[in-house]
Amino acid sequence: MNRFFLRYLFFTALALLFVSCASVPVSGIVEDGNYEWENRSFAINGETDVFAASGEVTMWVDDVRYKGKFNGNYEAFSASPYKWRIIITGPFNMSVATVIINGLDAHIFHDGMWESKPWHVISNGLFNSYVDGNLFSVMLGGRFNFRGQCASLGRGTDLCKMSDIYYLIHDGKVREIKSGDLYAVYEEGKWVGVKNDKHAFIFNNKKVEKMEKIKESLFMLPADDEEDEFDAL
Repeated sequence: MNRFFLRYLFFTALALLFVSCASVPVSGIVEDGNYEWENRSFAINGETDVFAASGEVTMWVDDVRYKGKFNGNYEAFSASPYKWRIIITGPFNMSVATVIINGLDAHIFHDGMWESKPWHVISNGLFNSYVDGNLFSVMLGGRFNFRGQCASLGRGTDLCKMSDIYYLIHDGKVREIKSGDLYAVYEEGKWVGVKNDKHAFIFNNKKVEKMEKIKESLFMLPADDEEDEFDAL
């Protein structure tokens, strides 16, 4: 085993230890405050309605078959908040999972086979909590169309809520999201998800690219006898 590889393993272990020991961010959203709510609608990153995003991801997987922390990379394509294709790879670009979300239907390719389940079931297994399309869009740098209520907290900060999800917005950018027992905080260029006071996921975004159109077939489950169209791109 050469020195370069030993050094790589050493620094990888240090990085994993750092992430493991990193403190859990504290939520700044207080849901039951005395706010003066007003109806509001706006769009953030409206120019990236259809987009591709890539970066690094850490997941604390809580599945009956796979438990523990995973560090890898992601590549995501979105035609709308309800249509997603997410590719997750591990060290040395090794394929880990491909997830297709099309409305309420979801499919995940892992261990050489496709598995179809409702998105909230797959989401809980991957990210330790249900993460809907709007949350993905915000965290991965895509479009966010808001129609709900907001209250001013002063100094350029607003607390907004839509469909029982709260968004803390500062200077026109979403800095925190809270949905039930899950919240995500943007800090040091990363979105850190927390559930029940424990890490759930970390998205470290590297690149966001606007796209004109994405083929509808990329959001459909390939038939058993055909090659996945994405593999040919």
